[in-house]
Amino acid sequence: MSKTIYYLGAGASYGKRDEFGGIQEGIPVVSEIPSRFNAFRASISSVSIPDRLMYLWNWFSAEPAEVEQFQKRLIEDIDSLIVGIQEHATIDTYARKLYLTQNKRGFEKLKDVLCAFFLWEQIEHKPDNRYDTFLANVLEMPKLNLPHDISILSWNYDSQIEHAYRSYGTGNGLIVYEKNTKGKWPGITDNGRIIKLNGRASFVDSPIINSILNEKRLPVSLQLIIIYGNIHIDTSQLDFQFYNHLSFAWEESSNKENWLSTIQSTIEDTEQVVVIGYSFPYFNREMDRFVFRNMPKLEKVYVQDINTSAVRQAMQAVLPTNISVSTIPISDCGQFYLPGEL
Repeated sequence: MSKTIYYLGAGASYGKRDEFGGIQEGIPVVSEIPSRFNAFRASISSVSIPDRLMYLWNWFSAEPAEVEQFQKRLIEDIDSLIVGIQEHATIDTYARKLYLTQNKRGFEKLKDVLCAFFLWEQIEHKPDNRYDTFLANVLEMPKLNLPHDISILSWNYDSQIEHAYRSYGTGNGLIVYEKNTKGKWPGITDNGRIIKLNGRASFVDSPIINSILNEKRLPVSLQLIIIYGNIHIDTSQLDFQFYNHLSFAWEESSNKENWLSTIQSTIEDTEQVVVIGYSFPYFNREMDRFVFRNMPKLEKVYVQDINTSAVRQAMQAVLPTNISVSTIPISDCGQFYLPGEL
């Protein structure tokens, strides 16, 4: 389908930092995760719990004693994850270890906490402004959708692009495909697509950030505590259910066949890829090879990164072996690169 694929890693959501290294836009990268988790813990532990019945989005109600238990459990789970982060190179490494050792409870807990953490981060800070500029350049009227020839495959947990899209009003042209969707698999349209390779830090099938921002009666941290307390609890009588929507590419899933089929149909006509802020780590190699080696028409890969040489070297392990592909470095990371072919 799409002739141009944007292949995004964590660097695509880096955003901006102030003179002291504080986050102004975007989400934290690996080196910032420990300090940001400490800030997240402080926010959760310091929130004041009202001495009254609390309502969330007019769907859920919670008693003060109940919320105190939710808060205690979330703090304990955050502390457990902080220890895991300190003992491993990255969160992904720790997640992979829990998965390989069949520590199902620890693995699910990790994903639950990550969802809450990344939601908190994205509400604390504005999205990386490059997403807004990119959308302004490529969205098509009248439905504000991605054009047929541009699709996005993202390794990121975040909802930065969806968060940026909310400033375009009520348009519903961004359809996101992620393996851990609990409802009906989204219909396949002829518009450009967004495919999340690791799922999304959300507790529902759609972006949850807007709902949290629009709920003015409770502070953000208190909302996250109530949501966290209701994960995996049967609330089907409300026709609504919270689940974590993270699903690493190496996990099994009931939607895996739909997910892989959607990826293949999206990339079968791809001629150029723009890689932004992605380092091609080893434990993603199987999925990276699946993507790049299902692009029979691939001609060029643009690598936009502050260290293009390292990325281009790592990328050689996943490129097709039966066709010649040019790799072109782009060192200016001020905005997402728009190839001349567009």
